[in-house]
Amino acid sequence: MKHFKLLLFFWIFFASKLVAQNHTIIKGIITDKQSKLPLPGVTVSINSLNPPKYTVTDADGRFRFVDVTVGRHNLEAAIIGYQKTVIAEVLLSSGKDLEINIELEEQLNSLSEVVVYSAKNKSALNPMASVSSRSFSVEETSRYAAALFDPARMAQSFAGVAAAEDDNNIVIRGNAPKSVLWRLEGIEIFNPNHFADEGAAGGAISMINSNVIGTSDFYTGGTPSEFGNTISGAFDLQFRKGNTDKSEYSLMLGVLGAATSLEGPFKKGGKSSYLFSYRYSSLALLDKIGLSLSDVGIPIYQDVSYNFVFPTKKVGTFSLFGIGGNSKVEDKAIRDHTKWKERNDYADQKFTFNSGNAGLKHVLILNDKMFLKNTVVYSKSQNTDKVDTLRQNYDTDIYSRNDYKNGAIRYSGQLNYNPNANNTIRSGVTASFLDYNLKGLEYNYQKQALNEVLNKKGNASSIDAYSQWKHNVSEQLSFNVGVHTNYFSYSSNFYVEPRLSLNWWVKPDQQISLGVGAYSRLEPLAYYFANDELTSSAYYSAKKLKPTRSAEVVLAYEKILGETLKFKAETYYQHLYKVPVSNNPNYNFSTINASSIGAIFATDYSPLVNQGTGRNYGLELTLERSLNKGYYFLITTSIFDSKYKNLAGKEFNTTFNSHIMGNFVAGKEWQAGKNGKNIFGVNGKVIYTGGRKYTPILLEASRARQEQVNDEKKVNTLTADPYFRVDFSSSYRINRAKVSHTFFIDAQNLLNRVNNLGYYYDLDTKNLKKNNLGGVIPVLNYRLEF
Repeated sequence: MKHFKLLLFFWIFFASKLVAQNHTIIKGIITDKQSKLPLPGVTVSINSLNPPKYTVTDADGRFRFVDVTVGRHNLEAAIIGYQKTVIAEVLLSSGKDLEINIELEEQLNSLSEVVVYSAKNKSALNPMASVSSRSFSVEETSRYAAALFDPARMAQSFAGVAAAEDDNNIVIRGNAPKSVLWRLEGIEIFNPNHFADEGAAGGAISMINSNVIGTSDFYTGGTPSEFGNTISGAFDLQFRKGNTDKSEYSLMLGVLGAATSLEGPFKKGGKSSYLFSYRYSSLALLDKIGLSLSDVGIPIYQDVSYNFVFPTKKVGTFSLFGIGGNSKVEDKAIRDHTKWKERNDYADQKFTFNSGNAGLKHVLILNDKMFLKNTVVYSKSQNTDKVDTLRQNYDTDIYSRNDYKNGAIRYSGQLNYNPNANNTIRSGVTASFLDYNLKGLEYNYQKQALNEVLNKKGNASSIDAYSQWKHNVSEQLSFNVGVHTNYFSYSSNFYVEPRLSLNWWVKPDQQISLGVGAYSRLEPLAYYFANDELTSSAYYSAKKLKPTRSAEVVLAYEKILGETLKFKAETYYQHLYKVPVSNNPNYNFSTINASSIGAIFATDYSPLVNQGTGRNYGLELTLERSLNKGYYFLITTSIFDSKYKNLAGKEFNTTFNSHIMGNFVAGKEWQAGKNGKNIFGVNGKVIYTGGRKYTPILLEASRARQEQVNDEKKVNTLTADPYFRVDFSSSYRINRAKVSHTFFIDAQNLLNRVNNLGYYYDLDTKNLKKNNLGGVIPVLNYRLEF
């Protein structure tokens, strides 16, 4: 009840502030993309107004427009010596100031004019990124159908990306979801998603509040040399700064939760700012006031995000940032044995996941050619599950007890040097100090007793160093060469990972890109310490198991078809090696196939060894129209193959080898209401993915052993039905003089199609059952901004 009272207080407090707000302002800062220095004297215009408005940036690179009509606008920034940049269709509402921070790139030839339009503005913010990367805006996470303000759900629309299930775990180019890297403010963090499995990189609901995230980068491969601990994709999230001019507030109420956000200056006229958000699950709030909507476990979760920024005159800018949350679901057994039909009826179950990341960042501009960035973050996560089964006299027996605690202190130091417009040198080091306390008890039907599958406590460290050089040979040709090194203390291994990329604008509207590199990824530590269930041998040493390695080449072609339309094709080949696989020749387990730690306890096998390999290759096609004149679309197709080899070198399909993926995303907006100040929008998405691979189940053997027994000779030889889903969303934004109201309706799987991932052995019926996913998921949200 205390959470409900806290949110109610915020709502009443914020509502009392409405009379003091009036938001029709567009402002921002313009900086050099390489040096991050502010650019004074830049002419900024709003071309969507009639007549257009103009202003010039001040000595700090700041610009400001007041009394701008609400709605969509196009901004243009131009100054001699830099590429003119057009930012199209930015949305100004009456509830908040709109801050647009623009980075300009220098022109190598000042006699030729280069204009960067919306079609090019999807490129990554990181100037070192060359292939398989793009930026995304917060608005896209709310605009794409069924994205639910979640970067991972939004990314499911991109080429080469598929949903692992119906949640936000994603498969990128055939790699397991656990391989995705999350970074915040340039440093690795723990999984920022609620209800996550141990070792996974996603979950059911994102902890990320879209109100605190700025434009960020997403990678499907080919990450620059500064990225470590990744063999798949990466989210490189950036927090935005709070408003330094006035206090602003946002309230949201919906199926996803009741949330509040606030931002503003610490003192009037100062440059320091705060940005804070908090959310609590709506179903839990309703349950607390006696309105329970479910007869099973109520999902309870809460999360918080913040970014406090403190600029100084001489010693740089300091930022305190963080994101974290906790989630749990608890389901009690039916205390009437005559109603027991399946295991869930006579089991007490409780699952929890807690994750938190708190960091300090310092950016110091040393001179007009060099800046230094230091970041430290403390991360902690705990994943537990507790399951007890009831006898008919309602006494309980322990079925499972799993408790996974992981912690990390990470430091990142980076020096960026721009000797001239043609060259950028970036070097740095990342040190990660890890601690863990991992415990696992699982009921073993063969032994008719609990089996300790995991019990390990200790610490480890990982040290990464990198250096990269980007050189512009001409306006048409640039290359980036670098090296990343990694040392992992437990296995005492040292990796050197060279990386090379180039970008060649064959014509002003056509680009060819190439990326080649080596990468490595540390598996979830629980994999390294799992016990052999069939023997009483001691736990094997983690020093024998090393990170998974990868070598990748990407070739891309991009064609700009207009100011808002572009076509892109990418082909890639990824070779995975030093993959942990089962050392028992009778089992074909590989971590390539595993989505989370649960997979490692699903069968009995000997310890893992780094003797497996894998390969992913494919072709991705994208046709994208950025939002313009009220509509946008995104069409993607991916054709790929994903295989792995066991200890003996025999090749199998990976679980994620669906061979084909396709997406069609589109949306339309209309001006509505008096004077056209309101906006009505509809969005749709169609997803088609080939069927997932799964292994035949030996039914009689499963019945005899009272657990699922797979046919190890035919791993992933069967194919589930294709995954097909239609999503829909609609929004209506009402702009008043001092406040904006927005209503959102999202429907995931609008047609209520039952997708499946194959079959599993049901312990209650002692037969095979389809592993079906969920049906339609409606989500309603209301947001108030003032």
